[in-house]
Amino acid sequence: MRDSRLVARLQKAGTPLDIEEQLTHPRSLLRSVLLDVLLSPRVGPSTFILDQQDENGKYLGLAQVRARPGRPERDVVFMSPRLDAGNGSHATWQRLLTHLCIQTAERGSLRIYARLPLQSDELQLFRNVGFLEYGQEDIFQLDQTVNRAAIQSLLELRPQQASDGWGLQKLYASLAPRAVQNAEGLAQGQWALTPRRWGEQGRRTGYVWEVGGELLGALHIRSGKRGFWIRTLLHPDALDNAEALCLAGIKLTMNKPDLPVYFAFRQYEAGWQHILPELGFVPLTSQVLVAKPMTVRVREKAPALMPALEAGPTESAASTIMTRSTTTSSKPQNGQTTRHGHGIFTLTF
Repeated sequence: MRDSRLVARLQKAGTPLDIEEQLTHPRSLLRSVLLDVLLSPRVGPSTFILDQQDENGKYLGLAQVRARPGRPERDVVFMSPRLDAGNGSHATWQRLLTHLCIQTAERGSLRIYARLPLQSDELQLFRNVGFLEYGQEDIFQLDQTVNRAAIQSLLELRPQQASDGWGLQKLYASLAPRAVQNAEGLAQGQWALTPRRWGEQGRRTGYVWEVGGELLGALHIRSGKRGFWIRTLLHPDALDNAEALCLAGIKLTMNKPDLPVYFAFRQYEAGWQHILPELGFVPLTSQVLVAKPMTVRVREKAPALMPALEAGPTESAASTIMTRSTTTSSKPQNGQTTRHGHGIFTLTF
């Protein structure tokens, strides 16, 4: 715990990148580190600190990633210092991002994601280290004057079950563009409800709208001590039920009527930007979705079959496979920090 004071100091001067968590149930950096060590000890370090002095000055910063439950993917959720702090903050971010990409790839992660402000310095820095944009998410907030008790919805939802996995995958594929599906890969599993882990912030519940044995809609609600976050999937052939689906979600927040309600949707989900204002929602913010694949293309030669009577030497044909880094490194024990190049070390407690 000898680095706890440094983490606390960097937290005060940093930039949270997980808007959903910040609006519903925020948690401190130290708590995140401890929970990751206790709940996901095999995933590897989640926090990276840069502490370097050179001829241009001192570089001090922190980056934190979070593993996605059950999937070899991570999200960048916090960076410090803020970019507007100056004093080499841009160089600090770039070194930290480059380092954490290498380290997480060595741990077997297939992708790293982040959600960033539109047209921002943060976005440009992530581009510089290989992150690619694949979508935009808009967040609306329900006006507090809306009387939720008077809301009625004719849509009959049922609780999501484990057996709904295939139906949710088909629903996701019918809605998300191919480019988004390629960028997210396993992230389409975000609609699966994983068992709630001890210490996890907030609670996520899922509901589906089923007609004739086919899932035409899905709704997830994340509830926390500060608010509710709603996300939906709606089949393109059932868009006339969008309003009813949203109203059903609002109705499910009645257990805590004083907490704010947020609704997030992606730009390829047609209609919400017009429907939500009619239901009492107002625009809050937007963010860019970016991802960096950790796999690399490797060209391997495989024997090519040639006609038996053809003269000339047999040549080889190249085939392309995807692989990920398998670099082996020593694993620090809990309570230790491991230093790497460029003055960066991982915080593992």
